[in-house]
Amino acid sequence: MTTVQVAIGDADYARNICALLRREGRYSVVVVDHPNLQMDGVVVLDSEHLEGLDLGAEAPERFVLVTRKDPDKLARLWNAGIRHVVFEEDSPNTAQLAVSAAELRQPRVAGSRPPRERAADPLRPPATRHYLCSGVLTDRPRCCSNPAGRKCLWQKQIL
Repeated sequence: MTTVQVAIGDADYARNICALLRREGRYSVVVVDHPNLQMDGVVVLDSEHLEGLDLGAEAPERFVLVTRKDPDKLARLWNAGIRHVVFEEDSPNTAQLAVSAAELRQPRVAGSRPPRERAADPLRPPATRHYLCSGVLTDRPRCCSNPAGRKCLWQKQIL
């Protein structure tokens, strides 16, 4: 279960975000006055709470910032590494989506496999991935002599 710290001055907005995240059931939601950066997980905060943090030593991809639309400020945030921004007038559902995106950017625990890797099942035939060759979708190898000079990729077995 991922911990989500919520540090937002707008109490109604914070309450709505917390309710949505708790209802989803995959998050442990904690409302805080000041985010504890020693805790793992996602941090949802507003501009006032962000100003008090030192982003140099932190992983900015774990932050979801709720702010107003200011192009200069957004450029500075992007350069600082913050990738998840929700505007103050956006719905709490948008913030919930940003939390999910920030969660996906979190590093995996050592020893766990990424979701795409799975053990080969001897009872299940391998899937075939199809590639574009000379502008035509193909499921069998073809000769790659084409006037456009495109590189032909052969089919590939996926376990």
